[in-house]
Amino acid sequence: MTKSFNFPLQKVLDVRTMVEDAKAIELQKAQAEIEREKQHLARIQSEKDALIGEASVAGEKGEISLQSLNNRREYVEQLSTQIEEQGETVAKSQEAAEEQRLAFVQASKEKMVIEKLKEHHKDAFRKKMNQDQVKNESEVASRISQNEGRL
Repeated sequence: MTKSFNFPLQKVLDVRTMVEDAKAIELQKAQAEIEREKQHLARIQSEKDALIGEASVAGEKGEISLQSLNNRREYVEQLSTQIEEQGETVAKSQEAAEEQRLAFVQASKEKMVIEKLKEHHKDAFRKKMNQDQVKNESEVASRISQNEGRL
């Protein structure tokens, strides 16, 4: 009759695994948010660059009025302000992602502690089972030799 291994802290390990999984999902969301914010920043920067390029070409050809040039300059200033604000938003998203990364690392460490403890328990269980098996085999061999001696 062999016993099966039963880890007394299995529920704790299960909870820590769920926490680690949740932290991993939160980290992925934070990283996706960074990418969205960076793409938005790139779109604004691209729009500004295109506007400046168009104004330069039109200005060189003399195809732009002073009013239109002034309107474009104001719009470029607005875009520059948006770029600064979006840069700050990207930085905040990166800080939030770093916090999520640290939380994930901590959750992973906490889970790993319990996993190592489980392995130690499992090794001790195996060792005990092997010792019991050797003891049982020795007892059987001893009884057989005693019975043979009586015959």
